[in-house]
Amino acid sequence: MKILIPVLVGAVMAITGCVSQAKKMGGGTNDENDTKQDGTQLVFSSFDGGGPAYNVVLDSDIVSYECKSVYAKDGHEIIEGASYDVVYTFKGLKAGESGMTIEERSPIAGNFDHIYKVKVDEGMNVSIEKQKTKDLDAPKPTAMLVIKANGRVFYAVPEDNPSAEAFIEKLSEEPLELNMSDYSNFEKVGQLPWSLPQNNESITTSPGDIVLYNGDKITLYYDENTWELTRLARIGQATKEELLEVLGKGDVTVGFEVEYGE
Repeated sequence: MKILIPVLVGAVMAITGCVSQAKKMGGGTNDENDTKQDGTQLVFSSFDGGGPAYNVVLDSDIVSYECKSVYAKDGHEIIEGASYDVVYTFKGLKAGESGMTIEERSPIAGNFDHIYKVKVDEGMNVSIEKQKTKDLDAPKPTAMLVIKANGRVFYAVPEDNPSAEAFIEKLSEEPLELNMSDYSNFEKVGQLPWSLPQNNESITTSPGDIVLYNGDKITLYYDENTWELTRLARIGQATKEELLEVLGKGDVTVGFEVEYGE
C-alpha cells in the first residue's frame, strides 16, 4: 500500500505549502539530485501562477523529508510567471529500499509522475536513483494482449479495470511465459511471479476469458464457471473446441505479451 509520509516542514500537496526562503544555490533544473551533509536533495522548477505543484508518495517510511520553495531573494512577492526552485531534502530513518513517486501537476505546464528508487544505508545516508518519468497527458496507445501456445496465437482485448491495467503494465516491462495446468475440466491455471490488485465480482466465464484468481494466479477458461473473479481480458470469438485443440488436456506452456496499436 502506498503511504504518504508527512513533511517535516509545511505540506507538499500544494506547492504553496512549502516554506519560502531566498535562493542560496544555483538555479535548479527539474529533477536535479544533490547530496548535502544534512540530507539528500531533489530540486524541481516551478513558477507563480500555474506552475507545477509537487507531491511525494513513498512505498515505505525509510526516509523523512522537508519541502522548501526557494526564491531568488528575500521578501518575494507572488508575481505571475516568476520562477523558483522546489527543494526536497530527504533524511534517512532506517536502512532499506523503497519506491517513490513525485507527482508533478500543473493546469498549464503538464502532468508527470517521476519514479525513483530510494536507498538508505546503515549510516542513514540516502541515495535516490531515477527509474523513469510518466507523461500523464500523453495519448495512450491501444493495448492488445497476445497469448501464444503450441504455435498458435490468440489476441485478447483487455478489460477496463485496474487489475487489467496493472497486468498490461507488467507485461509491457517483460513478456511472461507460464506453465499452466488443467483444473476441473474448464480452465488452465498458472502461477504468476507477482501479485496483481483484485477487482472481484460474480461472473460466469466464457471460453476465451483471461481471469485473475486470488491475486497471484492467471486462468485461461475454455468452459463456463461462476465465481467471484476478476476478468483481465477476453479472446474474441474463441470456442471451447478451438481452445482445447491448442491447449490440450494436460499441462501447457503459454506465453503472454502486449502489442500496441493506434
